[in-house]
Amino acid sequence: MKKNSLITIIQKSCLTGQAVWIYRGPSERSARLAYWRACKRELERVRQWGETLAKRRSNIQRLLSCDSSSSSVLDAGLTAEQIEAAKQLLAIGKRETDGKTEFYNHIIEERRRRSIDREIRRKMRERGSYR
Repeated sequence: MKKNSLITIIQKSCLTGQAVWIYRGPSERSARLAYWRACKRELERVRQWGETLAKRRSNIQRLLSCDSSSSSVLDAGLTAEQIEAAKQLLAIGKRETDGKTEFYNHIIEERRRRSIDREIRRKMRERGSYR
């Protein structure tokens, strides 16, 4: 009877050495596929970050707006502390962030290093000194 065992893979950032991705599953093959998918999702998330941020800002503005056409959170008889928290949310919504995480920075650096390695190997093949 075969024992079901899971493997654990911790991917560390090539920039900081901090853990940026953890996998616990049945095989290294499935880990590679999961890592590839996670990288793809992270790159897509950063690419879409501007739209996501705009949607979040508009939702905060809509929920906390003080216009007379709709009842707002601020008009709902909130305490001074709650109104201050709502104003802080509005201020946070106006801040610019790039949405880039440690995992994203790791992916970009990994790609950059691989590109440099490929270029070095290509130059060595052209000179005939690489086998």
